[in-house]
Amino acid sequence: MSRVAFFSVDMHGHVNPTLGLVRKLAEKGEEVLYYSGEAFRERIEAAGASFAAYKEPLGFGTHDGGGIETFLVTADFILGRSLTVTEAVLDDLRAWGTDYIVHDAFCHWGKEAARRLGVPAVSLFANFAFIDEMADLDPAFFMENVLRAGDDPLYVKNKGQTDVFRKLTAKLSKILYLKYGVRTDSVINDIFCGKEKLNVVPTSREFQLYAEAFDDSYLFAGYEIGPRTEKSEFPFERLDGRPLVYIALGTIFNDAPEFYAACLRAFAEGDAQLVLSVGGSVGPERLGPLPDGAIVLPYVPQAEVLKRASAFVTHGGANSIHESLCLEVPTVVVPRSFDQFMGAIAVERAGAGIYLREPEPTAEELAAAVRAVRTDPSYREACGRIRRTLEAAGGHERAAEAIIAYAASERGEALAR
Repeated sequence: MSRVAFFSVDMHGHVNPTLGLVRKLAEKGEEVLYYSGEAFRERIEAAGASFAAYKEPLGFGTHDGGGIETFLVTADFILGRSLTVTEAVLDDLRAWGTDYIVHDAFCHWGKEAARRLGVPAVSLFANFAFIDEMADLDPAFFMENVLRAGDDPLYVKNKGQTDVFRKLTAKLSKILYLKYGVRTDSVINDIFCGKEKLNVVPTSREFQLYAEAFDDSYLFAGYEIGPRTEKSEFPFERLDGRPLVYIALGTIFNDAPEFYAACLRAFAEGDAQLVLSVGGSVGPERLGPLPDGAIVLPYVPQAEVLKRASAFVTHGGANSIHESLCLEVPTVVVPRSFDQFMGAIAVERAGAGIYLREPEPTAEELAAAVRAVRTDPSYREACGRIRRTLEAAGGHERAAEAIIAYAASERGEALAR
């Protein structure tokens, strides 16, 4: 049995998809110490790990992704947090006898703590994976859809030059070195991905955009919907048998009353029943009249509702997209930020849904898109094709086995030196 320290971002979309892997590691005899926010203690402990709280909230939720300036601000934020968190946990990790570390791709402090302790580390993606090498294959795609820098003056001036991304990251590397003393030839891989010798990606190679850019250090483990321990009081008895359209924008950028109101107008006269998950900031008084049978709640047990849905209107977060694929529910994707645009494009290219590029689509556009994915069987068939690749990739079992074997091999080599 080995002792593994697990570092995650204290957000639902980063914690929830790790719990199945944590449970599998614990079942295989690994002792897991999981660092996150206090709000996640119960579900982390239910997965078989010991919980350790960060001294203060990390604050990732206040940083959306879009443009070169935000890219730099976020890199600066990650490295700043890395300094404080690493110093706060290092003595505890040493005293606990940490054998290896698994960290969220954004948790640079996990990478740094492993370096300072001299133990192996594994990086785990929670978002749609993006790496430097994708920019070599398609620099325009990377700048416009990953960095969201299509209107940035630096990009507009150099558009069409294959090395525009490399020029940008070289400049950012100099800035970050002067402030933090961190030397890197790859801001994306080292800071945003926390690249290690083993990197676990919770999707399939078949669904990954530009999969040919990822070498053998990236393990594509597929996706599994794990059991949720949170209690739900969703009124399933109110579902009336009509086709169900589920609408949700995730847990961060969900203060969107105008968008929800457009959804309600889109289906006011339709044959579908609506379920909206609107978060804690949007009360009924901000939405106007509801269509017959509509259910509007701050929180919805997503997987359970998706099992009954005929279409899903989503922001395109990695977990939402993968849950819909696993349950073969076609999507209409309206991305709000960061990697969600990659999710929308991946869905579109796979034929598993429709990407609406306007951030505030009209009621008519929403209605037409939902009607298309509900009535054209090719969308659900595409979901089924991707679901089979996600299942075939091996899931939590394969990821846990690979992590344990890698850590043992690295520790053996270290002892031999």
